[in-house]
Amino acid sequence: MVLRIWMIVSLLLTVVVAGAQGTGVIKDIVVQGNQHVSREAILAAMRTKVGQPYVQESLDQDKLAIENLGFFQAVDVHAESVSNDWRVAVIVSEYPQIKEIRVTGNKAIATDEIMKAITLKPGDIYNLNQRNPSTTNIENLYKKKGFFALVADFAPLQESPNTLNVAITEASVEKINIEDKDGRTKESVLRRLIKTKPGDPFNLTKWQNDLRRLYGTQWFESVESRNDTGSDPGKVDLTAVLKETKTGTFNIGLQLDPRSTLAGFVKVSDPNFRGTGQNVGVSILQSTQGGGTSVDLDYGNPFIDHHDTSMSAALYSHVIYRFTGTGFGGAANPTAGRQYIERRTGGALGFQRPFNDDTTFSLGLRSETVKTGDIQATNPNDFIKQDGNLNSITLGLTRNKRDTDIDPSRGDWIHAEAQPGFANITEAGGAVGNSLLGHSTYVKSFLEYRRYFTKQPPRLKDLAEPRRVLALRVRYGEINGRAPFFEQFFAGGSDTLRGYDEDRFWGSQMFLSTAEYRYPIQKSMNVIGFVDYGGAWGGYGTVGSFTQSTKPDLHIGYGVGVSFRTPLGPIRLDLGFNEKGKSRTHFLIGTSF
Repeated sequence: MVLRIWMIVSLLLTVVVAGAQGTGVIKDIVVQGNQHVSREAILAAMRTKVGQPYVQESLDQDKLAIENLGFFQAVDVHAESVSNDWRVAVIVSEYPQIKEIRVTGNKAIATDEIMKAITLKPGDIYNLNQRNPSTTNIENLYKKKGFFALVADFAPLQESPNTLNVAITEASVEKINIEDKDGRTKESVLRRLIKTKPGDPFNLTKWQNDLRRLYGTQWFESVESRNDTGSDPGKVDLTAVLKETKTGTFNIGLQLDPRSTLAGFVKVSDPNFRGTGQNVGVSILQSTQGGGTSVDLDYGNPFIDHHDTSMSAALYSHVIYRFTGTGFGGAANPTAGRQYIERRTGGALGFQRPFNDDTTFSLGLRSETVKTGDIQATNPNDFIKQDGNLNSITLGLTRNKRDTDIDPSRGDWIHAEAQPGFANITEAGGAVGNSLLGHSTYVKSFLEYRRYFTKQPPRLKDLAEPRRVLALRVRYGEINGRAPFFEQFFAGGSDTLRGYDEDRFWGSQMFLSTAEYRYPIQKSMNVIGFVDYGGAWGGYGTVGSFTQSTKPDLHIGYGVGVSFRTPLGPIRLDLGFNEKGKSRTHFLIGTSF
């Protein structure tokens, strides 16, 4: 019985209230508690206006709209009866005004950079609507630089309400593991190549550069990575998974050099001697065209100090065949088959030191003696003889942003160098007569730029994964002063202007450009289409039928080729056509650009 009475009373009250809502209008709206946010801004967010009928549902929606402004910790909107009409009271509690922004937990990115990503500034009222854009901006800033982070807190401090606390939790490296199945390379050498250290903020770009550095040594058949969660979600364990390749080689056999010369060779080399990363090599080459034996002794050490300075040294006695005949590819000899040789005997010493992950400074010293031999020409215009001594210094700067140094698919590479030289020519003859006898000085400058494009995704796990690549290269060189003939720029042949004879053009200036499209057939083999354009000019005069120009005279070459990697190293074979449609086959031992 009692329960029934209460139900009837509740129903009557509901009817009375509902009836009351339908009577009376809003006579006034009072705003209380606001200090910095204007009354007009609050009223503009409300649907309820003075003069409208009182409807509770509209006030509930107004409360949500005012809360959505983001400026208030608490919002109360209610109606009060006044002489059969209504007055609406809006009571708000504002968030504090921000006078200071405190950023904590950041190591990888400077506070000044993070402050620029925060949309709230000192003097603003804290606004919840600014929290998500600011935290997203901060996290994207980290991603852009290769780091990972979460904004753990973005709110005023309880003990200091006018201070906005921005607490960042950065992902950091806990351990770096190396899985080397063969274990031939010393772990200390590997860890010197890995620049990421335990305790560092985890930077994916830096770690990928470490993997590329390992792969670029060519000591490994494959370099892969595994990333695992550390002791807590903010820690990362990194593992480099390596599969070593055989580096020590003893080779004996026959080869074609880029000048189409057939030669027998014996070569002993190891680019990772006893797992130390040091390079040692001995090469002996004897051409079937005579001229004597070429001998090379090479040594390199990638770590001679704690600044990652590398050193290379070489002793050599090379035979260079000038204007070789038609041994391979149908080239014409400008001197009716009467070739001659230059023997260059000397040594070179080079040092490289990195400025940062991308840029390296190099210093080189070279000293050699040049002796011309096997001159068979009876016409003095069929050869150039300038025998003597040469000393030079090379100052170079290289910036490398390629994804890998071996078969790059994206990024760019730029190199600039200046090479002051000093020559002492003691004997001269042929097409130049005695024009350069005695001492001379010169500066040889060189600039090269390379760029790589692919539409395929970046190599993340397998750095040797094939890619379809458009590769571009531009080179320019200039000599100031009088340099010997053998120090000039040469264009023509396998690495400069295909479709033309080796050393077809020479001079004190050079411009060369190349475009290649590389299409992988399998992991170790590419089919290539290429176009070369350029030349050299402004040097010594004509030799035989090889006429030269004193002004820029550029030529085009084009063709197709194939490149593949073998246990003996990379090899490339190109069929090039010159601007007259004549063809020449070029053979290159080593990598292209």
